[in-house]
Amino acid sequence: MIHLDTNALIALPLWARQEHPVIARIVAGEACAACTVVWYEFLIGPVDSNEVRLAHAFIRGAVVAVEAADARLAVGLFNDAGRRRTLKTDALIAACAIRAGAELLTLNVEDLEPFVGHGLRLADTGSN
Repeated sequence: MIHLDTNALIALPLWARQEHPVIARIVAGEACAACTVVWYEFLIGPVDSNEVRLAHAFIRGAVVAVEAADARLAVGLFNDAGRRRTLKTDALIAACAIRAGAELLTLNVEDLEPFVGHGLRLADTGSN
């Protein structure tokens, strides 16, 4: 299972044209999703309706709701990572991926590295 970060959703059209390795994994049948926080950030855009349709089709409509357990886990991640304001949203995105047992695909690896020691698995982005 792969959870996509906002920047990965944005990169989908380019990655599809480049035959990116993560596209191959998902086309081969690996499940993918985006949590509601990521989907919200993606929709803020700027994106056009074609990009939204492509992203929604690619994740097969799997926009995963953030649950109370995700929020509790995110608080622990945020605290353990030093309570930096810039990590608030990333902690919630990481928590959703951890609870789902998913790898998180992001282009902002440095932003999410503080959570790796707490169970977050980052997907290999291959060559971008």
